[in-house]
Amino acid sequence: MIRTIGMADRETLEQNLKRLKLRHVRDTLDAINEVALAEEPSYLDFLAYLLQEEITGRETTQKQRRLKAARFPARRTLAEFDFSFQTSVSPQTMRDLATLEFVRNRENLILLGPPGVGKSHLAIALGVEAVNAGYSTLFITMDELAAKMYASLADDSLPQYMRSLLRNDLIILDEVGYLTLDKTASDHLFQLVSKAYENVALIVTSNLDFSDWGTLFASPGTAVALLDRLLHHAHVITLRGDSYRVRNRLVSPRNTQAKEG
Repeated sequence: MIRTIGMADRETLEQNLKRLKLRHVRDTLDAINEVALAEEPSYLDFLAYLLQEEITGRETTQKQRRLKAARFPARRTLAEFDFSFQTSVSPQTMRDLATLEFVRNRENLILLGPPGVGKSHLAIALGVEAVNAGYSTLFITMDELAAKMYASLADDSLPQYMRSLLRNDLIILDEVGYLTLDKTASDHLFQLVSKAYENVALIVTSNLDFSDWGTLFASPGTAVALLDRLLHHAHVITLRGDSYRVRNRLVSPRNTQAKEG
């Protein structure tokens, strides 16, 4: 029969668990002991239970770390997306993308459309799916990326920063099209896309059609070369319709009261 752990034995046990780096077992030792007392499992069953508890705890910790490192501005899921309002993309298309085959194949996803139609929501939702599946993910806006690249240039750390970006399995580059890039930023964005090509999956959101991307870069040739790499292995979805934010504002209680008045 499994007995309670004596105080002297417990101190030694906790030290040994610490040496073996079994932190989750050590942190839940009292709960584990209660399970053993209540169920009286065999030694092998109890050992299997201990190991599973440690594995589950480590996976939870790692997922929390990946979520934090992803730097999502908010948590979004596909279940929260209103496909009845945004009908230009089908639920089945997004379910297929949520299998993350495009991430495994190091392909790209481009989401185009005017502001407020759900591009960022879908990008974040797929990013959350990637994190849950164990992929290292980073969300960054084009404005933030340009600022970080200039800061890295200033202290000569751009190569290290570029390597840190490319260590991700998935990079989500949001809001391409709102910021016109000078030659330096254009060249470094091209370098990033070139190095990510067939090595890292990208999700890019933009308010501009591809025909207008030449206006974003210092040289139209840079835009052409970047799109050549970006679109070679890419899924492209164009979202249309009204803005969610405008719709929600129009149907808010305050506006409803104003209309009724």
